[in-house]
Amino acid sequence: MSLKYKLIWRKDLRKDAAADARLVYGATKASRKYSFEEMCSEIESTCSATEADVKMVISALVTQAKKALLRGEIVAIEGLGNLQMRAGSKGVATEEEFKAHLMKRPVILFRPSTSLLDLRDKAKFEAMEVVTRSEECDKPHSLD
Repeated sequence: MSLKYKLIWRKDLRKDAAADARLVYGATKASRKYSFEEMCSEIESTCSATEADVKMVISALVTQAKKALLRGEIVAIEGLGNLQMRAGSKGVATEEEFKAHLMKRPVILFRPSTSLLDLRDKAKFEAMEVVTRSEECDKPHSLD
């Protein structure tokens, strides 16, 4: 298995580049979406739990993770990584001026586990197959 990539043109952001200069970059593209249903079905085939059991456990895991995040806790899922909700605020001149409404909308952070990060070293890349069509299209498709 390999990660598929396509070639895209982007503006050249180097300091000495001409104003209209462009460079070709590779950008990975997902080959497909691995659905929850498919994952549960495949887990069922590798253990003694039924597909319904797997769905129930994963659903409960998500529910408990949400509750823990709202309590300000870090959710550690062994082999996957950590989830954490974090937020900053707008600044004010004194501590007395600070009120909770100055807090910004939280973001949910995901920090992958070491074993998940190790997958990066195993990644292989393969160019996406370019498909040409003979019929006319009303959208521009040039690389320039």
